[in-house]
Amino acid sequence: MTPLGALPAGPVPAGPPLDPDEARARVLEELGKSEYDDSPGFVAWLLSTIENWLAEMMDGVDGTSAVLTGVTVALALALIIAAVLVLRRTGLLRRSPALEVSAELDAEPVLTGAELRQASRDAIGAGRTDDGTVLALRALVRDLEERTLLDVAAGMTAHEAAVRAAAAFPELRGRLQRGADAFDTAAYSHRSTTAKQADDLLRLAEYIAESSPDLAAADEASGVGGTSGAGGTPTGAGG
Repeated sequence: MTPLGALPAGPVPAGPPLDPDEARARVLEELGKSEYDDSPGFVAWLLSTIENWLAEMMDGVDGTSAVLTGVTVALALALIIAAVLVLRRTGLLRRSPALEVSAELDAEPVLTGAELRQASRDAIGAGRTDDGTVLALRALVRDLEERTLLDVAAGMTAHEAAVRAAAAFPELRGRLQRGADAFDTAAYSHRSTTAKQADDLLRLAEYIAESSPDLAAADEASGVGGTSGAGGTPTGAGG
C-alpha cells in the first residue's frame, strides 16, 4: 500500500487555483481514507489536528485571491505528505491487526539472516503469507547487514533497502523492487500478499545469501574507486 499513491511525489504544481471549499473537500477526502484509520492514538490525534488546522485556514482564505488559495492548497498537501512519511517511517501507519511480526527492518537484531529465513519459511508454510513476506525481506536485509553490504538505519523503508541492495546485486534490481512492493503490500495495505509473492521473496533472500556481490558495481554506485573490503568477491551473482 502506498498512501501517497493519489498524491504528487514532487513539488505540487500550481495548476489552476481551486475554490476553497473544493480544496478542503479534497484534503478531507484524502484524510478520510480507511488506511488512515488503522492506528489509534497518535495517528488519530495528528490527523484530527491537521484537519482542524486546514479547516481554520480555509475559512480564513479570501475566495477572490486565487494565488493565496493555490499556495494554501499546496501547503496543505505538502503537510499531508510529510505527515504520511513520518507515520510510515515510525511504523505507526500500518495494517498491524493482520500482521503478527514487526515490519521494522531492524527489528529483533539478535536474530540472524538464517533464522529470519527459517521464520519466513515457517510462516509461509502456516499460510501466514504477510508475515512470511515481511520476514523474508527482513532476512535479506539482515544477511546483507551481516556481510557489511548494507547499513540499516532506523526507519529505512523497503524500497530504500532494495535500492541499496541492488548496488551490490544489480542484476537482481527488478526482483528486489518487486520484493519491496510485496513487503509494502503485506505491511501497509489492506490487501494480503499471495503465497507466490511470499515464496518469491523468500527464494530471493535465499539466493542472495548464497551469492557473491558485485563489489565493483557497489563501489561504482557509492562513488568509491577500487574494490571495497565488504564480504564476497567481485564475481556478480548470476540469475
